[in-house]
Amino acid sequence: MGVRRKRVGKAGQPPTVLVVEPRAEDLERTRMLLGEAGFRVVPLTRFDAAMPLFEVIRPDAVLLAAQAPDYAAVQVARRLRQLSRGTVPVLYLVDPHDPEAYRFCLEKGQCVDMVSRGGSGAELAMKLHSQLKLKAAVLRAAATEESGNALALHDPVTGLYNRSFLLALIGLEVRRAERYGGTFSLVAAEVGGWGAFRKEFGRGMAERLLVYSAVVLGQTVREADAAARVGDCQFALMLPGTPAEAVPEVLSRVGARFEAARFQVEGRVVRTSLELGAVSFPDAVGTPAQLLSAAQQEMRRTREFRRTVGAPTRLSI
Repeated sequence: MGVRRKRVGKAGQPPTVLVVEPRAEDLERTRMLLGEAGFRVVPLTRFDAAMPLFEVIRPDAVLLAAQAPDYAAVQVARRLRQLSRGTVPVLYLVDPHDPEAYRFCLEKGQCVDMVSRGGSGAELAMKLHSQLKLKAAVLRAAATEESGNALALHDPVTGLYNRSFLLALIGLEVRRAERYGGTFSLVAAEVGGWGAFRKEFGRGMAERLLVYSAVVLGQTVREADAAARVGDCQFALMLPGTPAEAVPEVLSRVGARFEAARFQVEGRVVRTSLELGAVSFPDAVGTPAQLLSAAQQEMRRTREFRRTVGAPTRLSI
């Protein structure tokens, strides 16, 4: 039995959810469950029609059934995220007894959150409402900043979010996960050798390196992730809907992107690298500051391990 909730979307209307489900019986069941929970549902059985319909109706959220053999949902999710710039929450519907589909979405699914296919209406509603609530909170905060009625949300050097706003976002995500279920991960990152670089080339050049690092970081993560500068040469990423199992792939992708990056100083090429560490909720719990500190501790443990095995943690010039 579904849980009826009175929420509104655009222009005072119930939130609109585009549901793409090839199985007609499952599609009707999902439509009924979400309808009982107060959503306006636009059902669709064909993935090739998802993009044109999305552009016409501009839904508040999208549910995509992910299944073998082609996993068309993953390709559609990638295109939807590019089109919406990560502003429209997307969830995969995955059969609870299909480990192959779960593993595929975990490894190849763009870090999109998953919900049990054929689960309860309450679970679906809670997942969707929590995603919409987080999106609305970020938009409100950004609008408040633009109106000049709140402290700046962004770091003045890099343009990323600042530490205080990231902690506020973490607090919101913790409350969402505690109330509605789900998970998220927090990644801490530090530019290796930044102190020595600043001493040799000066503060101005060191800040340029931070800006460069922030740009590379922004190009590496999803639009839906929150990236912030939380210290002199430290950054953090909040990854909504990303479980612990998906974190190694994220860290590998970010680390590889920085290893390949180049920054020129006085005609010489600087190779940037990051020290990385992460924690995931609910494996790790605590206040937002404690969660950030835990991720930074993991980062320091990784750095010490690298030193132990002889891998330098510095910039190469």
